[in-house]
Amino acid sequence: MSKPKDLNIPMKEHLIPRILRDVTDGVMVLDMQGTIKFLNPSGGKILGTEADSLTGKKYAILMNDDSKKENDHFHQFLLDAVYDKEHVHEGNVIYVRPDGRSLELHINTSFLYDDSGNLRDGIVIQFSDVTELVTLQRKQKEASIVFAATIACVCIWVFLYVLWELCNRPISNHWMTQLVQLNGVVIFLFVLKNTSFTLRDMGFGTKNLKKIIITDSCIAVIGFVLLVGAKLLVMQFVPGFFDESKPFWNWKAMGTSEWLYPLTVLLQEFLTRGVMHENLRRIFTGKHRESLAIIISSLIFGVLHIHMGIVYMAGAAILLGGLGMLYRKQNTIWGLCIPHYVLGISLVFLGWVQ
Repeated sequence: MSKPKDLNIPMKEHLIPRILRDVTDGVMVLDMQGTIKFLNPSGGKILGTEADSLTGKKYAILMNDDSKKENDHFHQFLLDAVYDKEHVHEGNVIYVRPDGRSLELHINTSFLYDDSGNLRDGIVIQFSDVTELVTLQRKQKEASIVFAATIACVCIWVFLYVLWELCNRPISNHWMTQLVQLNGVVIFLFVLKNTSFTLRDMGFGTKNLKKIIITDSCIAVIGFVLLVGAKLLVMQFVPGFFDESKPFWNWKAMGTSEWLYPLTVLLQEFLTRGVMHENLRRIFTGKHRESLAIIISSLIFGVLHIHMGIVYMAGAAILLGGLGMLYRKQNTIWGLCIPHYVLGISLVFLGWVQ
């Protein structure tokens, strides 16, 4: 933001409003005794008050009347501009409006000279609401930190997998999968503690939830029918692909992993969407940022299933890629958990996954 230059014009009430009435930033003029000589309409809107109601009042009186202690820094900034005449002041401060809304304002000051152009006749204070910009910058920084932590966890997981293979798989696939879930829990706690992200920022939104649940339930049914149909076709044309000693729908496949699968699905969706997908689309820019976020998060999710083999890895990546496109429209993981759970558990009971 460019810094206003010193104004070598007389401080006349009929001239200043004409120049500043259409300025989108807030502009306040104080004389050297701290009296408010002018506040433009945009400034009054930012501060949450009527501009005309402040004109002609001593700023120090207004400061004493303000019951919000959060505004002390804002008030002091403006008073410093009046009483510290040797310096120009610029910076960001927090301001809490009368309606309780908290804003981050960027403020800079310049001197207003008298008609001769020699004596300082007042202070021009320009301020703008940069709350959204600062919030975006903070979230981009936090997103980079979270994604870096996620990549570190993935790298650690790959090292553990290699060690697992070198030691001839001393524990079962089930316990390796639980280590993946533990990764998700660790990252969840890290995000909550080290960022300002809300649950909605992490994919736990509830907007239009009823409609989303109905839509995703229908998708889950369609996916289930396709899996059943695919098995029938494979049994017809590729005999021996499935274990013929087991029933078409094998309830006996229900084990500890399957009982824990609802929690597994929630953690996986959070890890893929709330952490990887959301943070990638905060980091990336451009028209392809959504597509890149979906592709990369799905590939990383596939890598987390390396212990299950290449076919399972590819299937997991494709499934999460499809759910990623759905998430792009819904912006919540709650509905996605339904097709994820139904398709995942069906793969086990139908014998697609041993």
